Amino acid sequence: MDNELIRAVVRALSVLRLMNTAQRWTIHELHGQTQLPKSTLFRVLATLQHEGYVKVDPARGQYTLNAKVRELSAGYSEQTRVVTAGAPIALRVTREIKWPLAIGVRDGEVMVVAHSTMPYSPMAVHSTTIGHRLSLTESAIGQAYLAHCSVAERNSMLDLFELSLGVRSETGMQEIRGKLSQVRHDGYAVRRPGQHNDSATLAVPIFHQGEAIAALGMTIFGRLMSRRLVEQFVPILKVTAHEIAVAVFDDPEPHA
Repeated sequence: MDNELIRAVVRALSVLRLMNTAQRWTIHELHGQTQLPKSTLFRVLATLQHEGYVKVDPARGQYTLNAKVRELSAGYSEQTRVVTAGAPIALRVTREIKWPLAIGVRDGEVMVVAHSTMPYSPMAVHSTTIGHRLSLTESAIGQAYLAHCSVAERNSMLDLFELSLGVRSETGMQEIRGKLSQVRHDGYAVRRPGQHNDSATLAVPIFHQGEAIAALGMTIFGRLMSRRLVEQFVPILKVTAHEIAVAVFDDPEPHA
C-alpha cells in the first residue's frame, strides 16, 4: 500500500513537471510523453483538478496548469536559495580558517541565523546558533544587512524601530543611523564583546543586484577582536559572500 502511494505521488509530480513545459496538453500528448496508461493519466489529472492545480477545457479536451501551482514554490524563497547554496561554501571556508560562519536572513524585525558551521569548527563558542534571533540594529549580522539592503526596506525598518522606541527616541535613532552609515562606508560590521569573556562577530552583506539579501558572519573569542583581525578576515568574508551570491544568482558584481 505504501509503495502504491509513493508511486502515485511520483506520477502526479512527473505530470506537473511535464505540464509546466507547455501551456496546453491533451491526454494523447501527455500519454506520449509520460508513457503512462491513459486510465492512470485520467486519475492523476482528476486528482490534480480536484486539488486546484489543473483545470480542463471540456470543449477542446485540453488540460492546463492552474494558478494554484504557484503555491508550491512559495516556500522556496530567495533566502532559501542563499542558505542552500551557501551552506557548503561556508563549511569549506570554516575548514580553511577554522572559525565558524553563519548565514543570517531577515525575518520580520529581526535577523535569524539560518545556517551555522559551528558544529564543524574547532573554535566554536557555542554548539550551534541556528535559529538564533538577532537584533537588526545591535548585532553585526543585522547591521551588515540593514546598512546594505534597499533604501526602502531600511527606511521601513527604521520607522518601525522609531515607533517602538517611543517619543523620546531622537537621540537613539540618530545613533542607529550614524552606525549604519559607518557600516555602509566600511562595508562590514563588528559586534564587540560586552565583557572580557564574550564572543565577537564580524559580518558582511551578501549582495544581489547591489542590495543585501542576507549577511555572512564570523564569530570569534571576544578578546581576539582587533583591527588586525578585521583587516585579515574582512577580505575572506567578502570573497565568501560573493561566492555565495554567484552560486545562487550567477551574480557578476564585484565582491570588494
